[in-house]
Amino acid sequence: MNLYTATSLLGTTLFGALAANVLADEEGPIIISGSGTTNPSKCFWHIMAKLEEQIKIPVRMTYRAVGSGTGQKEFLGKGIDIDGTITDTEIAYNDFGSGDIPISAADKEKWNNNGIEFAQLPFVLSAVSFFHNIPGVPNGEMGLNMTACLLARVFSADITEWDHPDIKEINPGLNVEENYPIYVGRRDLGSSSTYSITHYLHAQCPESPDEPKGWPEDKAASKIEWDPTTNACDGSGPMTTCIRENEGAIGYIDAAHGHEADLKEIKLKNGDGFFLTSKEAGIDGVQAAAADLSTVPSTAFGDFTNVA
Repeated sequence: MNLYTATSLLGTTLFGALAANVLADEEGPIIISGSGTTNPSKCFWHIMAKLEEQIKIPVRMTYRAVGSGTGQKEFLGKGIDIDGTITDTEIAYNDFGSGDIPISAADKEKWNNNGIEFAQLPFVLSAVSFFHNIPGVPNGEMGLNMTACLLARVFSADITEWDHPDIKEINPGLNVEENYPIYVGRRDLGSSSTYSITHYLHAQCPESPDEPKGWPEDKAASKIEWDPTTNACDGSGPMTTCIRENEGAIGYIDAAHGHEADLKEIKLKNGDGFFLTSKEAGIDGVQAAAADLSTVPSTAFGDFTNVA
């Protein structure tokens, strides 16, 4: 049995993999390896350390925070570089993966047809937020306000300066130099953060005849073609560096890492017309985001393709 955590059931994931390995090897320590999104990495490491410390059977557990796309590729054996040749081996290189990107129905069917089943277990909710580095603009009440449509235009390079009239309209106190450039940081490889923010932009500001500068449906994905003037910052660490070291920068990262790095979070306009950070939205915002379970299958072996 292979296990893939789609986004509590963390203990089930680890113990399910552990049981399979115990039967396979009763001699030495059991080794359980996982890889995937950075978001829950500290949670994994904390639980793994406790299990290694207290479990009766010798066990060694590792989790590599390499991004959802890489974790999924390693789990499925897809796009593996073998001596410079990219190939699908269909061999699992980890015991479990973790990511906000669900495994596609096509990949699930392919594995099932080969006699392999795996479970996807939602286990944590978190926020992916936008952060900036505009000197003199603080966090909190006097922070930077943005809407989904303005963000869509920034990340598509339609708006390239912070003193653009549409930005100034909702930020009357924004005091920047004339033509102050926006440094756009974005992920490059398959990323759950990219998946989350592009789905958000398309859901809240879809491209349409009434909104021609909205976010197009074909760019709501984990990996997209970005405008060449934007800057690749792959991984949570490099994204943090991109934002921190470039004045006028904007980027996106899971909120916990952004807060830990003391980055300045952008306040987004919600459905009630209020501008809030993820901290200000708090538990109510997270619960509201998870209220609609209509796309979630009734079993862990179901199709999670449409769960975003």
